Amino acid sequence: MRFPTYCSVLAILSIPSSFCFPSLSHIASHTSRNDGALLGLRETIARIHERAINGTLVQRDVTQPVNVGGKHAFAAPDFDAGDQRGPCPGLNALANHGYIAHTGITTFTELLIAVHEVYNMNIDLAVVLITLALVFTGNPASLDPQFSIGGVDPRVTNLVDGVLLLGEPRGLDGSHNFIETDGSLTRDDLYVTGNAWDMNMTKFLEVYLWGANGVDSPLTFDDVGDISAARWQEGVATNPYFWYGPLTGYLPRTGGYALTSRTMSNYSEGSLDGVITKAMFKSFFAVVDNETGESGMVYHRGHERMPDDWYRRPVPWGLVDLNLDLLKWSKKHPFLLDIGGNTGQVNTFTGLDLSNITGGLLNSATLLEGNNLICFSLEIAKTFGPNSLSTLYEALSVPAGILTDALATPLLDLSCPVYADLSNNGQDIIASILATYPGAKRANSAL
Repeated sequence: MRFPTYCSVLAILSIPSSFCFPSLSHIASHTSRNDGALLGLRETIARIHERAINGTLVQRDVTQPVNVGGKHAFAAPDFDAGDQRGPCPGLNALANHGYIAHTGITTFTELLIAVHEVYNMNIDLAVVLITLALVFTGNPASLDPQFSIGGVDPRVTNLVDGVLLLGEPRGLDGSHNFIETDGSLTRDDLYVTGNAWDMNMTKFLEVYLWGANGVDSPLTFDDVGDISAARWQEGVATNPYFWYGPLTGYLPRTGGYALTSRTMSNYSEGSLDGVITKAMFKSFFAVVDNETGESGMVYHRGHERMPDDWYRRPVPWGLVDLNLDLLKWSKKHPFLLDIGGNTGQVNTFTGLDLSNITGGLLNSATLLEGNNLICFSLEIAKTFGPNSLSTLYEALSVPAGILTDALATPLLDLSCPVYADLSNNGQDIIASILATYPGAKRANSAL
């Protein structure tokens, strides 16, 4: 995961009434499971959403820079003491500035509030992304579920309220092909180097020098889209196990590029056309000037920090905005819509037929219509996510319930089509993907 045009749409979507989590009484009356953990999370989400609507969730002034002083002053991680930092610079920065626990062990509630306050991520998108991280890498069964933003950590227990994991909660470092994906902005592909969480300085420099004027060229939204396309092509050419899944390819991977641009850009002018200056890029990606380093800079793992005098986006950025951003990039780089992967050797990318998978409802043209792209990804997560969870949990009711509940409201509010059957030439799509794509099989994830 790598944390994150249409002014009229965004104005309407600053947590609109149409995106409504059910009231607490509605939740209670419609739950079919007498499960405290699941009901507790439902109630938490409902309360957070209600507070976001009435303006009491966080106290902030988007016309002022993000607070990086006082209790939110930068504090480097203490790895000897067990602090966790991982593959997502945005989460590392939140921990380093005290917006989430400095330990890097964060809870659902804490992180949801933090990404809304600091990055102005809309509640709908935040719920989806945090839920994916929680159920696939953490401990979802407590009343305040938590996960590690880095590696395995004993503070994230594997036995809570009777839900036993088949192993330890993996943390984001262990989330390959669930949250962390191939073709990252500054990280390596896991099955190429074995390390997808620490930054590759060479990749950083490629981005840092991007643009007609190199270091003096800020990173625009279009620049980040071009880099996303370049990394996709690089992955196909260098990683025999490259996998670009129907969920992970669109949402955590390419969506992660959009999230980086939309939430890390500086919006000091109050417009929606923010840019990331190269100085801000260095700060967010834990790079400092040092004459002994490559190109006069060095990377300090886990030291991501928010820049001084940095202004967050003035209005929230959510699922519909993400859909629009992905469509914009895909019109310039159509292959970003091609789900599939290499088949064991480089440059063997084989795509999945969308029309076949969706029973004729979608193809490369109709995927560009309305909210179809993001709807398809969410439907994949809802339909096949519980199957993927079976490799992690002995008992699926709580994690699967959390996942399906988190996805149900967006699918309804986005007016997503109903797919009668998701298969591949009449075969189970999960089995077909795992049999065809070694990258998916190796990670045991067809998402």
